[in-house]
Amino acid sequence: MISFIVVVFWFALVLLAIGTALAFLTSWRDGCLGKDVAEIKTGLGWVFLKIKNFAHRIFSRAVWDHCRNYWMYYGLVAMFITVALGT
Repeated sequence: MISFIVVVFWFALVLLAIGTALAFLTSWRDGCLGKDVAEIKTGLGWVFLKIKNFAHRIFSRAVWDHCRNYWMYYGLVAMFITVALGT
């Protein structure tokens, strides 16, 4: 059962990687890499800009400080999930 979940997880990651690569490629071909969201109205360029803005928020100093302060709680949650999936 756990191997099936692992296979489904990896398959989903492969599909996500392919979709992300294609979105970046089409954004590059449309010339959207240096533009802002207000300048882009059509195509997949807005998807790239949403991903870029999300990445800027995730890798900010406040998020890093939060993860550094509460890493032990996230580890505890990960252990609980591992135990729950293992039974």
